[in-house]
Amino acid sequence: MKKKSQLDISNNLISGGILPEIKACRPLRLFINKQKKKGNETNPFALRSKFLQLSIEKQTKYFQKAIDKYIQLLDEKNINENVQIEGKLFENLLSKGEQRKYFESINAPTKPMNTTAAYYAEIKKQENDKNPKAWKLLSADEKKPYIQMLNDAKNEYSIQTKNFAENLPERLKLEYLSFINQTRHASHVNDNNDENTNSALIRQRRKSIQSLPENFQLTINDNQQKLTRIQLDELHKCKPDVLYYEKKISNDEKPTFVNSTAKNTYIRSLFNQLNEKKRHKFILKSTKKWQEYLELNSTIIEYQIPTLHLLLGKNDDIHYYFSSLDLPIRPPVSALHLYNNERQQKDLQQYWTDLSQTTKDEYIKRLSKLKHEYYQKFIEFIEKILPSDYIRLEFFRNIKYAAKDYDIAIKDRVNEKDDGQLKITQYLVQKQKLETNVINEFDRIKRELLSTNLTNEQKKLVERLGQMMNKYIDETTASKRSASKSKSSTNVTEPNNDQNTTSSSSKHQSTNSDDVVIINGDISSSDNIEHQEQVVHKKKEKT
Repeated sequence: MKKKSQLDISNNLISGGILPEIKACRPLRLFINKQKKKGNETNPFALRSKFLQLSIEKQTKYFQKAIDKYIQLLDEKNINENVQIEGKLFENLLSKGEQRKYFESINAPTKPMNTTAAYYAEIKKQENDKNPKAWKLLSADEKKPYIQMLNDAKNEYSIQTKNFAENLPERLKLEYLSFINQTRHASHVNDNNDENTNSALIRQRRKSIQSLPENFQLTINDNQQKLTRIQLDELHKCKPDVLYYEKKISNDEKPTFVNSTAKNTYIRSLFNQLNEKKRHKFILKSTKKWQEYLELNSTIIEYQIPTLHLLLGKNDDIHYYFSSLDLPIRPPVSALHLYNNERQQKDLQQYWTDLSQTTKDEYIKRLSKLKHEYYQKFIEFIEKILPSDYIRLEFFRNIKYAAKDYDIAIKDRVNEKDDGQLKITQYLVQKQKLETNVINEFDRIKRELLSTNLTNEQKKLVERLGQMMNKYIDETTASKRSASKSKSSTNVTEPNNDQNTTSSSSKHQSTNSDDVVIINGDISSSDNIEHQEQVVHKKKEKT
């Protein structure tokens, strides 16, 4: 129980403020502080470059000072040793490369090669063999002695590391063993993958973030390709931060860098300090150069090699590029979000739960209309505005919601056409059913009413309603018959070179029971008219 409480206290100390104190003990910080005490007011980034240019002996002195301060700090804070390792506090003091340099400077055992092929190449190099036989061409019997030699070297290395760790301070001993275990794990992974490294292509960061939509009709090239070194260098020159650095920073203001990584980090830091307007300006310039770059390198488009994520590192920059091409604004996800957006803009006091159901339904209808308009614009943007299939691929690869919205938009467009035809069909069917069943329904209701216990006055009212219904039926039937006769007469009297054709067509129009006739805005058929005539005659006989 006590150990658990001590661990909790140590964890609280780590999360509460020990990490900034550890970072203050870094060797680079110690070097910068020393330069400031001497009165050197150089930019800290330039001082970092100067620190990296120091000899290994001078750097190791700062490493040792940083480690001494680190151990002293952990002892003062009473940090548990388990927490020290699990929290990876030493990595906040020295990077992996700095750890390797430091342990090598204090004569730590040299680690043997990870793979047998590399071990064999190193031996041939020491033997000054200028034309060694390739490892793959060796037979199994020729490989055996080298495999045994490497295993012996690894066993000897593990013994040496244990002896070396025993002579280190306790806290530093833990850090050294942790460092060795991490390197052993990495070498074990390399040993397992040694046979497959040559067959698989090494990816340049990532191929794609998002999956492509189901309805996007384009043949995808399955051949794994990557940019050449020359193509990568040319693409690097098109980046917005590089364009800004080359155009806005004079040669006198450009510092010297120890390597390209330090230079790129410095350029990115300058570009990220710009305001949004200037950033967007150089992003648009960058994408124009990117278009020219794609035209000059047709193989990139042919093999569909993704490059936009290498050009614009941030998702916001990629989204801004497509927004500059009139990418429609996505509507809110729900009616609740739509109302909350308006509530913030207009400073409304009511919450969504306080609204009436009628008001909520209005927001739901508005959102449905916004989504419908958005999907129409979205399809138009993809199919008409985006200039090429390669840009469409980059759009779907880098925009998170693109594939999902495109599939929904396609389904929405298809359903819209189907719904329109369905509504017309349903209207016709309902009208036809209404014409054929309305008289029978009225007779049924009339019989049910007369079978109940009605007074004489009520029965008279029912009979009066029946008379009015019969009168209405007579008038509508007569109008329909006159309209059908006038239509058939006009078809007969129309001049035509082929009289047989006109007579047969007029007969077909007058006798076909499936033809729909529109009379005063209503829809009926010849079968309905004949049926209505028969019912009217029966009614007259009854009355």
